[in-house]
Amino acid sequence: MSEPIQVERFSGFAEFYDEFMLRLVNYSAWVNYIVDIFNKKKAVVQTILDLACGSGIPTLLFAQKGYQIVGLDISEEMLKVFKDKLVKNSYRISLVHADMRNFAIPEKVDAVVCLYDSMNYLLTLQDLLACFNCVANCLKPNGLFIFDMNTIYCLASFWDNRETPRQIGDIYSLWLNHYDPRSQISTLQLTVFTKDGRLFREIHQERGYEESVIRDALLKANFQGVDFYEHLTFKPINNKTLRMMVVAQK
Repeated sequence: MSEPIQVERFSGFAEFYDEFMLRLVNYSAWVNYIVDIFNKKKAVVQTILDLACGSGIPTLLFAQKGYQIVGLDISEEMLKVFKDKLVKNSYRISLVHADMRNFAIPEKVDAVVCLYDSMNYLLTLQDLLACFNCVANCLKPNGLFIFDMNTIYCLASFWDNRETPRQIGDIYSLWLNHYDPRSQISTLQLTVFTKDGRLFREIHQERGYEESVIRDALLKANFQGVDFYEHLTFKPINNKTLRMMVVAQK
């Protein structure tokens, strides 16, 4: 078998992303949980920025609930998949092609959400703080910033050296993870074999951050209250938490 062609992350996998992820993630539960957070914080939310929106699965679910929403992503390929969906419905969703470390939007919003460990893709504290500053600048006063992150425990103990084959129809994929404790970065080699004979590989990297580091960076970006929850709950995180939800208020 020939060696896979290495491509930019999400450039090859974009067209297959929904087929795989809709079987792995209960997006409706995630979106309902975000709405529960809005209610818990007694926040009046009408406008949302979905940061790193990708192919727009949760973005569309928010739109179905009546929110005015902007989707932002760095991947042109993922945004193309999203745009193709918008042709088939009447939702008013604006899409922005931008880097989450350096962006602005025309009008401030009531809430910013960033889902499915997209924040883990920021591999340095400088990048994390740059993103937080951009988010703060596009939020209205008292606006909410809600995002999830894989924990260091997840990357080091749950993902490390994990090899996971996944097949959807005629598309076969192999997910191979390795964690470096010095950099706190997990590297995923995603190899995909397609029914039309393509063979390619994408390299994805995620970094874990301690709760205190995330909190300090949010405070530096002028956020006020910061809460950490076990994902899909309102329980506090602990040293065995795999995914945490972070809720910060401007």
